[in-house]
Amino acid sequence: MMRAQALIWMFVGGMLTGLAGCGETSPEPSTGRQKTVRAVPVVSAEVRKQLLDGAVSVLGRLDDFEEAAAYEQVFDRLNQWSHAGVADVPWTADPLIESLPEGLREIVPAESLAGSTFDAVDDPTFLRDQRWMSDLADSIRQDAVDDLEIAQRLFSWTIRSLALVSDPPMQPTADNPGSRWLRSGEILLSGRASAAQRSWVFLDLLRHAGLQGVMLATRAADGDQTLVPWVPAVVADGEAWLFEPAYGMAIPGPGGEGIATARQAFEDPSILEAMDLDGRQYPVRAADVGRLGVLVSAAPASLSRRMRLVQTSLVGGNAMSLVVDPATAVEATAAVLPQADGPPPGGLWMFPWECERMRRERSAELRAEVARELAPLSVQLPEPSANGAGRLFRPLFNARIREFRGELDGRGGAKFAYLAARPSEQTIRRLMSTMPPQQAGLLQQLVGQMKEDATYYLGVVTLGEGEYEAAIDFLDRMTLEASPDSRWADAARINAAKAYAAIGNPERARELLEADESPQRFGSRLAARGLSVADESDSPAP
Repeated sequence: MMRAQALIWMFVGGMLTGLAGCGETSPEPSTGRQKTVRAVPVVSAEVRKQLLDGAVSVLGRLDDFEEAAAYEQVFDRLNQWSHAGVADVPWTADPLIESLPEGLREIVPAESLAGSTFDAVDDPTFLRDQRWMSDLADSIRQDAVDDLEIAQRLFSWTIRSLALVSDPPMQPTADNPGSRWLRSGEILLSGRASAAQRSWVFLDLLRHAGLQGVMLATRAADGDQTLVPWVPAVVADGEAWLFEPAYGMAIPGPGGEGIATARQAFEDPSILEAMDLDGRQYPVRAADVGRLGVLVSAAPASLSRRMRLVQTSLVGGNAMSLVVDPATAVEATAAVLPQADGPPPGGLWMFPWECERMRRERSAELRAEVARELAPLSVQLPEPSANGAGRLFRPLFNARIREFRGELDGRGGAKFAYLAARPSEQTIRRLMSTMPPQQAGLLQQLVGQMKEDATYYLGVVTLGEGEYEAAIDFLDRMTLEASPDSRWADAARINAAKAYAAIGNPERARELLEADESPQRFGSRLAARGLSVADESDSPAP
């Protein structure tokens, strides 16, 4: 126990001096830096495979490693692999990069995209994030084979698991530049996302599930060709299906049934008019759908030669989608969109590139933001064991990683770790007893936040499993009632409403939805209205 106290004390001291939290391997912004690596002789295909598989396997089980050492190992293995006689692949810079403003294109120079040498900081992080996305896509789709059903499951997970916040905006401006410019893996760890970040995660999940997804964008009627991002669409069965991340719902189809397609939304004005609320008109109308553009979500690394090399070489359980083909995505989407104003223009979605720009230009601020956001995931506690306190582990971090892998049950599952992230008050007092007051106070604050986080996440997990009574207990009684001012209150209210509706209590569900004042409130009002209509239709005739 003294060892546990000492290590927790060390962590608290690090937080007080401003060290970064989970997910960062270096305080330096990326500028295309590479470490010097010793070239190795050409080796056998089997050895090359072992080097690459080893790197990816480490990223898939970060809960078993010390993170900084793991990233170092991944970087070294990647460079050994790339210098060991790996065959080149056909690659050219994607022409849609030219659709980006010059300021964004300069973030990742053309020579960096064309190179085959790995970056010491950004590439392990990118591969880690894609490993998590790939694992999530596999665990969420389960036995579904229909493309639209898979897309619905991925979207439901995204909305349920990423509480909606307003920062960063869909399009940053001088007046609203945003501050939470987290990378996609950090978004997953934090469990909170803006509408743009929800879209980004959803589109990544679609890609890893083998589906085609794009951001649709509107254009002004006056001929201005500026593309304004609207909603993600899934291209399947010859249609573009519409999902509204800010409202937390798929856009309903004709008569409120199913999911609307872009073609339906253009031909039937009532579809988007049904999204109107008293005093607020939905900002996109049928005429706008006739002037759509196509934006492809592609982070800089996903357009690089080196990631194409990695993707081509990964097979079996380590295989994952690392590269994006924007031209193909634009062509496939344009073919299924209404074209009242000519062929839809296409380009790259600026949001992932804006994220990289912000990370470079405001590195110190963003390190602090990430540290604050993810601090509870760095708390170490003794792992519960049948023989008493076991090894030290980070219960909240481990729980998140295990959830991404779809490992929920048993001692090695996410739920066990989430429960371990809710230590008793007696345990907390014992851990703080030997610490100076300032450090003990910070630890108490962090552990309190960790407990709130773990409680809320348990509610989300049980909701996803269909364990509605347990979800209500975690989300309503143990979050809303116990911590009404927590950062999870809004999301707990929305998710608890889903659980109440599922057990046949629409009155309580409507009450929670109508009380929602979060950035998702418009979707909550629509959901409440839908419950009222369903309730009335089920009532006996007078």
